[in-house]
Amino acid sequence: MTRRRTRPAVVLGAVLAALTVAGCGLGGRSSAATPPATHASTSSAPSAPVPSPTPSATACAVRIAPGFPCAMQSRILAVKQYSKRLPGTIGIVLHNRATGATWHNAHAATLMPAASTIKLAMMTDILLRNQAGQIALTPADREAMFQALYTSNDDDADYLWYRYENAGFMDRVRAFGMSRTQFTNAVYWGDVDTTARNLDNLMNYVLDKAPPPVRDYLVYRLQHVSAIDQQWGVWGAGPASHPGNKDGWEQDPGGYGVWITNTVGFAGPHQQYTLAIMYNMGGFGENGNTGFKFGTNKLTQIAAMLFQGHHTGAPHPLPSAVP
Repeated sequence: MTRRRTRPAVVLGAVLAALTVAGCGLGGRSSAATPPATHASTSSAPSAPVPSPTPSATACAVRIAPGFPCAMQSRILAVKQYSKRLPGTIGIVLHNRATGATWHNAHAATLMPAASTIKLAMMTDILLRNQAGQIALTPADREAMFQALYTSNDDDADYLWYRYENAGFMDRVRAFGMSRTQFTNAVYWGDVDTTARNLDNLMNYVLDKAPPPVRDYLVYRLQHVSAIDQQWGVWGAGPASHPGNKDGWEQDPGGYGVWITNTVGFAGPHQQYTLAIMYNMGGFGENGNTGFKFGTNKLTQIAAMLFQGHHTGAPHPLPSAVP
C-alpha cells in the first residue's frame, strides 16, 4: 500500500458560548519556553482561562474526569459529545501534568497511521543519542531537523532517517512509552502505526524525562512551527495557552479508505496539559483536499473547546506547501 505523506497547517472554526463552572480558579504561571511569535486565532468570543492545576473543593456539576478542574471536566464532556458525532474513528488523550490525571476516549488505544507525528519521536531519539555522544550532529543535520519540525518537511525527515535511523528505532521509542508503535510495510518513518496514548506518552517523555537541552529545544521548536502548514490541531488552544504541536496527515488514495489527520502537543502554563488526537476519517472526501480540511478543522475545534471553552475560526491549511 502506497501512502502519501504530507503535513498540516494554521487554525480554527465557529463560535459557542464559553463553558464555565463555579469553583475553578485560573492558572497563574507563564510558559517555561519562549512564547511563539504569533498564534493565528480569529475567534470572536473571548477565551476562557485554562483551568487551574488543582480541582476546587466545591463539587463539580459534571463528574467525568477526576483530577481535572471543574471547568475542564465540563469541556471534556462537550468534547466527548462532539467527537461522537464525527464520522470515522478518533482517538483522544488529555493529560494534566499538574495532577497526573488523564482522560481518554474509547479509541485512544486504536492503532492508526502516525503520519508526520512520528517525526517528533525521531527527533527526540536523534537528539538523545547526540546528547549521549553516540552520534555527532552536523550543521546540515540541525538544519534538516529544524525543517522537519518547522514545516514538517518530508525530504529533511528522509535525510535524517537514512543517516541515523534503522530498525532499532522501534526498540528505542519503547523508552518513550510507545509500546504499541510499529512499522507497517517497511522500516521507514512514513510506514508507522501508533496510538493516541503512545503519542501522549511521547509528549510527556519529552517534557518530564528528556535532558533539559533536548526538552528545551523541542518545546521551543514546537511553539514556533510554520503558519503555512503546522498551526492547527493543538494550536487551537489559542495564544494565551502558549501551545506547541507536531501535526501530521496522510491520504491513502485508490480505495484504501484511509484519510488521517493527527496532532500531538501541549498547552497551558508550564505546558500543564498534553493533548494527542488521531483521526481516521476513512474514505471521507478522497477527491482533493476535502478530508484534509475537514479533519484539521475538527482537531482544531477540539483543542479550542478544551482550552478556550468555545469553538474558534477554521484553519486554512496548505497541505502541499513543502515536499
